[in-house]
Amino acid sequence: MSPTKEFEQSSAGTGSKEFEEKQEFIVHGVKVNIRPSEKEFVQELFDALAAIPTGRQAIEDMKKYNATLLLEPGSEKEGGFYDQHNNNVVLNPALGLECSKFCLVHEARHLLQYNQGRREAEALDLDYASRLMINRATEADAQAQAMQACKEWEAIGQNGPLKGFEKHFKPIVDAYNKNNSISDAYKGWYADEHITASYEQGYDVEYYINTDLYTFNPENRRYLPKEPPADCPPPVSLKPSDIAKFCGGDRIEDFEEFMNSKEARQVHLLTKVTAELHDELMFAAFGVRDPSLADIPVRDLKDNPSAQIFAARYIKETREDFSLDRASLDSPKKTTYSAIISAVRDSVNAVEKINAAAIKGEHNTDAEKALSATKKRLYSEIKEWLTPKKSSSLNKTATTLKGLFSSKEY
Repeated sequence: MSPTKEFEQSSAGTGSKEFEEKQEFIVHGVKVNIRPSEKEFVQELFDALAAIPTGRQAIEDMKKYNATLLLEPGSEKEGGFYDQHNNNVVLNPALGLECSKFCLVHEARHLLQYNQGRREAEALDLDYASRLMINRATEADAQAQAMQACKEWEAIGQNGPLKGFEKHFKPIVDAYNKNNSISDAYKGWYADEHITASYEQGYDVEYYINTDLYTFNPENRRYLPKEPPADCPPPVSLKPSDIAKFCGGDRIEDFEEFMNSKEARQVHLLTKVTAELHDELMFAAFGVRDPSLADIPVRDLKDNPSAQIFAARYIKETREDFSLDRASLDSPKKTTYSAIISAVRDSVNAVEKINAAAIKGEHNTDAEKALSATKKRLYSEIKEWLTPKKSSSLNKTATTLKGLFSSKEY
């Protein structure tokens, strides 16, 4: 058995290697903080990247911006991430060598994005439409970069990365193959119902909530409640031209037109509704609304079985998330907490009925009216009970809202 295969099979963390202390090594000029038993795997990984142009660019970016590679075991669904707060590129060794190749290219692309303007853009108090646009465009860009690397490996006889990539991201590969186009691969990311549903719920909305009411603590990687501000300025809105420089806009055909299209901007109804519930809280507490929400299109469910599956899962899991809090609704003492729980319950019920009608190409006007009434009720109740001085009430309400957008793996 080769050292690489042996490493891949033991990478889940049951061997004695997990007791080794990590050490810093330099591999192809890049800092890596790993256990000695992992060095041969990492060497082989970087050798593979050095064999192709896109891989060499990833290495150069990691060197230029002084990033460190870490290996951290996790579930197989957790491939890797770029930790912008500590400037670490983190990979899950459970991926194995072939998938780690394109995953490292992907995460190195995120490193580049943050150093080309993404960090400054996300530091702004962005509206939902702008944050959605950035999150999706940067992810599509990183996947397009990974796709390009896979084709370069294929050209030199290394087919493993492309096979692994296609297994997990077939819509992107199919889009690329139509015209051998990176632009098409980029847009193919948006056509993957699985990926877009997962990201809009686990990344877009959750991050949107966190930036309004929470602050990130890099020491323990947790979000902590902010103190209510004395005033809350209107959110900032960005245009596609504002983000093109850090998300590969120069290599995408009709980039600005595509970014403004329904395909690039649509979300599931429950995603939009949860953002709107949060907007009611912000308006009641600080008198500020997010006008971008009104123009966010809702994903079509008719003749779209994949979208139907994820819409139903989102409703099911949201109900499960809040089942433990149902007893609070029976309490005679009204609180901001019970108000938001009640609004979530009634909104989910209404969305389920609206979705059922949408699948048939119809409208459920009664459910639509009930949903509208729920939003208005939430605003009036929060406005009555919540003032900027009641920070504990605000933070508890914010915590309840945040739970609605917990990251989900589909």
